[in-house]
Amino acid sequence: MRSLTEIQQPASITPRVSKILKSKYVPGILFLVAIGILSNSLGRDYPLIGGAVIAIVIGILIRQFLGVPAIFEYGINYTLKKLLKLAIILLGFSLSFAQIFKVGLNSLIIVLVAVVAGVFLTYFVGRLFGLQGNIPLLISLGTGICGATAIATTGPIIKAKDEDIVYAVNTIFAFNVLAVLFYPLIGHLLSLPDNQFGVWAGTAIHDTSSVVAAGYSYSNTAGDASVVVKLIRTLMLVPVAVILSIYISIKSAKMDRGANQVKISKVFPFFIIIFAGAAALNTIAPLPKTFVDTTADLAKFIILMVMASVGLGTNFIKIKSVGIRPLIVGLLSSVIMGSISLILVKVLF
Repeated sequence: MRSLTEIQQPASITPRVSKILKSKYVPGILFLVAIGILSNSLGRDYPLIGGAVIAIVIGILIRQFLGVPAIFEYGINYTLKKLLKLAIILLGFSLSFAQIFKVGLNSLIIVLVAVVAGVFLTYFVGRLFGLQGNIPLLISLGTGICGATAIATTGPIIKAKDEDIVYAVNTIFAFNVLAVLFYPLIGHLLSLPDNQFGVWAGTAIHDTSSVVAAGYSYSNTAGDASVVVKLIRTLMLVPVAVILSIYISIKSAKMDRGANQVKISKVFPFFIIIFAGAAALNTIAPLPKTFVDTTADLAKFIILMVMASVGLGTNFIKIKSVGIRPLIVGLLSSVIMGSISLILVKVLF
């Protein structure tokens, strides 16, 4: 009869758990969890700045003044490349395609026209100012769709450098703060009705947290309208990510002389498809509020970890070398989005 020490544990569980605990990714992931907890706490205390920007800043400061131990590198890269996809998928459970019908046809037209025009005009302005690399595209997507989330999602797809992502996120952040302060003032000066202001704020302001802050500071009705409209913009991540993936894959295939065809696995961002599936599931059979809230909170926390990993991989000297041109482009893009959205709101409402 075998002793207890000789009895093997279930093969399907113990080796798997042991492998995870001994994984080279664990130290880096735990390090990012710690930064995420700190960023989340500070983000609640300073909502105008937000946890995402704080996470990036903490990451940059650690890299510049303390350095990043090699033991953390695997976990940091894994978070940036893999866990980000999990965060986007989880975010899908908090969305519903039914929201498209709640905002009405006019609101939907405003969102579509403003987003498309804003993205293309911002990209054009960026190139006009001589911005190189992926910064113009990242700023345009962050401006047009959903701020830091759009930048974090599309950055890896277009193979953007960490420095480009950081600059784009910080540019978006700067004008989010201004939007929270000035949009309600402009709304009152123009005597905008609550629904008009809500649609305007939800269409023009970049980041969800800033939309919420500006909308509800105007009124509860405006806040409700702004959140729904902003969620519609977030859903546009699906077609945008797919289009970008197809473009990048075809471009890469053409550059590779040995590639006769584009691989499907490279063309389609499957995590975005799952993201859309999660939103579709919540549309067909609304999920329990507890589950939706939990997955949304987890998604936001993982995004904080991703932002921290971006900061940890950033060379501050390269950021300084870019200069202030991206900030000027960010200012112009914010004015473009705000103006187009306001004109459409006044015409269609």
